[in-house]
Amino acid sequence: MTGPLSGVKIVELAQMIAVPGATHLLATQGAEIIKVENTTGGDDLRMYGSRKGNMSGWFANANAGKRSIGLNLEKEEAKEILRSFIKDADVFIEGFRPGAVSRLGFSADQAFKINPRLVYVSSSGFGDEGPYSERPVYDPVIQAISGWAGAQQTADGPSLIRGMVADKVAALTTSQAITAALFVRNETGECQHVQVSMLEANIAFNWPDVMMHETVLDEDALHLPNLLGSYQLFSTSDGWVSVTAGTDSQWKAVCSALSRDDLANDERFSTAANRSKHFTEWYASFDEMLSAFTTAEAVQKCQAADVPAVRVLDPSEVAHDIHVKEVESIAEIEHPIVGKMRVPRQGAIFNNSSEHNPRPAPSYCQDTTELLIEIGYSNDAIEKLKSSGTIS
Repeated sequence: MTGPLSGVKIVELAQMIAVPGATHLLATQGAEIIKVENTTGGDDLRMYGSRKGNMSGWFANANAGKRSIGLNLEKEEAKEILRSFIKDADVFIEGFRPGAVSRLGFSADQAFKINPRLVYVSSSGFGDEGPYSERPVYDPVIQAISGWAGAQQTADGPSLIRGMVADKVAALTTSQAITAALFVRNETGECQHVQVSMLEANIAFNWPDVMMHETVLDEDALHLPNLLGSYQLFSTSDGWVSVTAGTDSQWKAVCSALSRDDLANDERFSTAANRSKHFTEWYASFDEMLSAFTTAEAVQKCQAADVPAVRVLDPSEVAHDIHVKEVESIAEIEHPIVGKMRVPRQGAIFNNSSEHNPRPAPSYCQDTTELLIEIGYSNDAIEKLKSSGTIS
């Protein structure tokens, strides 16, 4: 596969989303990923959700572009194989609780002795230090403690976002950190140790908007209602729309488009400052205006007035949206295990990069033999490793 990271080799020792999501993004940009799985079934993500042939759609999407090998890292022979991969790698990334990989003999210091130019990445829920560092973690836990859930207030209280947003924020943070570390490593020739805390990644991600009231601390600061608190969708006579009038001119335009100039002239809504003081009434007036029209009418009138507006799509409708289809954001491919599946193009497009996805996500340990041959093992030696339970 071509791409800006062609020639970069990454060894991944992790499962689920936070780390595999990061390496998948780098795979779509050309990096070679060796996914090291255990010998007792591999990445748990293989079995979550819709699946075919013992591979889930989640796994197929988050692990495209990778090769899979199964190693029993309790055995010294398997550790020697991993050392061989690390010696030839640019990046080694692990996603377990602090100390777990070190106890296997693959701490950052131990890895740097194997490869002095290595970028070593540790990804964990709470980082290496602090009272929570040893705790197990999943996406909902980080959503709850980082501000995500508390910001999603409903009539029934706080709620979770129905997506693995905390894991994916950590994945994006990790992928960006890896490219930054590779940049400085290539400049200096020195090894780099990158540590990513899911909690800290999500707090930082949330800080500019979700945590707006926690930024300006002086007693004389003016604290206005957080715009995010008023986020809502609007019902039409036959569906739902998202309409945003972010400026005074857009508010006047949408009122005119929907034949409600009386609301444009209402002093409570005449300026952004006034609207921010009357969010509840303002959004109620929005709802009142839009409910008089069908979804198609409301969207057409708002868009004609240059006001951002779209119909709310169900997930099953996204791939069929006219814009998504026209720019070919989503493609259908044939996976050797899953069969026909949809895959998205990543948001960033580079010169000379390949299409939507790299090689299909691997079946469990499908590349074990190929990878071992590449580092010098004979077929007889590989058979002995299999019979001893060292590899899958």
